[in-house]
Amino acid sequence: MADSSDHRQFDAAVYELVRSIPFGRVMTYGQIAALIPPPESIDPIAYRRIRARWVGYALRRCPDDVPWHRVVNAEGRISPRPGHSPHIQRPLLEAEGVQFRSNGSLDLKRYGWDG
Repeated sequence: MADSSDHRQFDAAVYELVRSIPFGRVMTYGQIAALIPPPESIDPIAYRRIRARWVGYALRRCPDDVPWHRVVNAEGRISPRPGHSPHIQRPLLEAEGVQFRSNGSLDLKRYGWDG
């Protein structure tokens, strides 16, 4: 089990990376997680299975200056986030020029950013 310093270090790495996502671009939870090493107290193999969720948990705790809205799931869709409905995230992305398909997804090839 990870200790609180593991969580703080991981969260800080997530926030730094998410802050670097350019205006009008997105990354997926899994992409972000793949760029961040596993916390020392977590088995790397086990981490690979849950790393995208760790990113989601970090973003749930993020400070106001982190553009959390630029993170979507692997299908290019908005994932539910406690306290922030898709009705908030989608308009934020649309204000940055991101267009959604009729099925509610966005084109990751067009709007995705590799970090």
